Amino acid sequence: MKKKTLILFLFIASITLTTCKKEDKWKLPTDVNFKMDINRSAGAGGNLSFANGSIILADFTFDGNRDQADHVYFNKTYSGGLTVSFDPNNPVPALDFDIPQGTYNKIRISFRTFGNVGDEHIAVEGTYKNTSNSNTYPVRFEFEAEEFFDVVAKSSSGSSSIVLDKDVASIATIKLDPIYWFQTISTTMLDNATLVNVSGTQTILINDANNEAIFDLVMDRVDEASEIFFD
Repeated sequence: MKKKTLILFLFIASITLTTCKKEDKWKLPTDVNFKMDINRSAGAGGNLSFANGSIILADFTFDGNRDQADHVYFNKTYSGGLTVSFDPNNPVPALDFDIPQGTYNKIRISFRTFGNVGDEHIAVEGTYKNTSNSNTYPVRFEFEAEEFFDVVAKSSSGSSSIVLDKDVASIATIKLDPIYWFQTISTTMLDNATLVNVSGTQTILINDANNEAIFDLVMDRVDEASEIFFD
């Protein structure tokens, strides 16, 4: 009888230990780095493109549902604002997180720009080739208002299912789309835009004080068409 009791005890202990190990497995973190970039393709009939810029973040939130374990949520606040340059190659050190591994059926990333008046919370720079005189001018778009972005991430293949593995570091790219923002701006409007002297260079400066008609149309689309892909 004692022998049977001992065997039963060992069996239950084995099951409990195995269950605990499985549960602990999903608590193990994987290193996830985030990059921030912009759409670098051409718009306005091939005449408009953007090559660089920056964004100032006030906070960053990760919200993910896993098939195997609990929901994962965290929020990071940057009280002084986090300035991030758009860069297709280098992850942002301040956006490097340890995130529990697992198969995520949905990952939602949200972030908000800093709200201080006078700061360029989003700025993008590029060039525009005037269709009437063939001259190429620098373009700079500046956005100072607080803006909120909310994006459902995808894998590199376009699936909403994303696997995070503790043995494989992951890189996610957040991409804003200034080409989409300017999609409603005609070449006529850009051809006739007022040029502003910026550091000695005649520039198509677009903000709430310069080329306001273009600015008003673009600012309504700033929080749209953003994408996030996990490699």
